Amino acid sequence: MDAPRTSFDYGRLGGTSGFRVLVADDHPTNRRLFNAIFGSCGCSVTVAEDGAEAIALALSQDFDLICLDRHMPHLSGDEVAERLCSQAGPRPFLVLCTSDPRPHEGPNWFNAELTKPVRPQEVVDVIVEALRFRRSRPRGGGDRARAVEGSAAGRAEAS
Repeated sequence: MDAPRTSFDYGRLGGTSGFRVLVADDHPTNRRLFNAIFGSCGCSVTVAEDGAEAIALALSQDFDLICLDRHMPHLSGDEVAERLCSQAGPRPFLVLCTSDPRPHEGPNWFNAELTKPVRPQEVVDVIVEALRFRRSRPRGGGDRARAVEGSAAGRAEAS
């Protein structure tokens, strides 16, 4: 017998055209799942296999939503979020994705949380939150990358 199909509330997703998502997860099945769910919602998805790759991508491109697995090699999702929030430029909408039910100790850098196993409707809800977040702040192409380049140039001039 086939499993019942889940219906998603895509009607609330106006504005996802050009909506850029970065998914960082060390597990290939999770990356494929997130790619499929975000993609079916009309988002453009980029994936990273670990925290170091996520940092490099996030600092070189503008993303509307960054979804981070809490437990990844090299840098955890919490460490990636802390580094991104310490950068000049607009703060990205950060989503923690974890199967760990224990609360994190220390600062919370995240705007939203998804608990594994993730249900597609929860992803839709997070996209809606991120769309509201995006509309509430000024937007410009390449802001984060320009801010990082500018701060690196400033450090180079100072030395």
